[in-house]
Amino acid sequence: MARARGANAGLAAVFESTYGVPPASGYRKLPFVSANLGEEQSLIESDLLGFGREPQQPAYDVINNEGDVVVPVDQRNIGFWLRGLMGPPTSAAVVAASGSIVFSAQPANSSTITLNGIAWTFVSSAPSGNESQIGANLAATLTNLVTALNASAVSQIAAATYAQTGGTTLTITHDTIGAAGNAYTLATQAASNGTPSGATLAGGANSHTFVSGAQSLPSMAIEMQLPDVPFFGMTYGARVNRFQVQAQRSGLLSATINLIAQGESVATSTQAGTPTSLVLDRFSQFQGEVKRNGVALGNIVSAELAYSNNLERVEVIRSDGRIADADPGIIAATGTITTRFSDTTLVDQATNRTPCELSFGWTAGPSASLTWTLHRVFLPRGDRQIQGPGGIQIPFAFQSARDPTLNQTATCVLINDVASY
Repeated sequence: MARARGANAGLAAVFESTYGVPPASGYRKLPFVSANLGEEQSLIESDLLGFGREPQQPAYDVINNEGDVVVPVDQRNIGFWLRGLMGPPTSAAVVAASGSIVFSAQPANSSTITLNGIAWTFVSSAPSGNESQIGANLAATLTNLVTALNASAVSQIAAATYAQTGGTTLTITHDTIGAAGNAYTLATQAASNGTPSGATLAGGANSHTFVSGAQSLPSMAIEMQLPDVPFFGMTYGARVNRFQVQAQRSGLLSATINLIAQGESVATSTQAGTPTSLVLDRFSQFQGEVKRNGVALGNIVSAELAYSNNLERVEVIRSDGRIADADPGIIAATGTITTRFSDTTLVDQATNRTPCELSFGWTAGPSASLTWTLHRVFLPRGDRQIQGPGGIQIPFAFQSARDPTLNQTATCVLINDVASY
């Protein structure tokens, strides 16, 4: 008999259109570190007397399905959990895709490069159509190439703007900002002496802005897959209660997602069909930064951010023993920052009881970042931990409140190449 192993476990999830009803399709395979979802039903010890010292059989209590899923904080998949936490985001294109072809020498006569599926030919005589003339040197050749490409009426070519850099490099920038430009393809013949930066342009990105305070939150169906047994547990009516992430100097960056669900159905084969998946690119702890009022705090030893929906279980009398739903309560955006005591900036703020803006972010270049911003943060006065001859640290267990101008407590912006969530 096969034994279930975590190495072979899987997690597939989808947003429900009707609470508590798992959809038949649309599932996404999501990476995870650990999970403890599934129904639990406790036993109630018998209170009967009159049968001597031997116990009578216990009674079954109500059914609960609540647990944590620990997931990597990555560039793409984390957006699924953020949608569950804060509701659908507002998405907009922000960065154009770009790329290049670097030439090591003059291209040979009749050699080609292929741009967005269109072959472009270098010729030594008068050019026509999708051609450009080879000049007296490489810089002159690229000048001719750039002029011809920017003047082209071919739609695939006209989708980008071209320039030369340093007399050796053709740079290509897509005219449409956003992830669509990442599909623009690049290829070269060996005789062209050109080397593309990649098979396609890259770096085109969209921003996805999640804001606090949504009146209703989406529910999810989440299948935990243990194919070795086989055992497939479909948790349904799952709402995200809490998101918690720890920032530190090194280590793996993960978030703990607490969920409250209605129930679970169990099968011996998957109920999620064939899930789609996104490329996994995990943010690293060393890419993180904590800012106060837009200025980086340089002496933060560690930080913890928690955003909670304070879900209230709707515990009604039902024949199946499950909850009816989980309603959002007043949100709580809290956490802790621990700093080396080098100046009195945070101490003065706590003493003066004035709020500030705190942001927690991880960046992997202009086309990939995650930034949490708490708009109105209050700091308590913290104790100064003198525990030896080393540096002195001060912890601040902060709380956030609604910003009266923005009318929200927190904003989370995810920038990546995903079209929408």
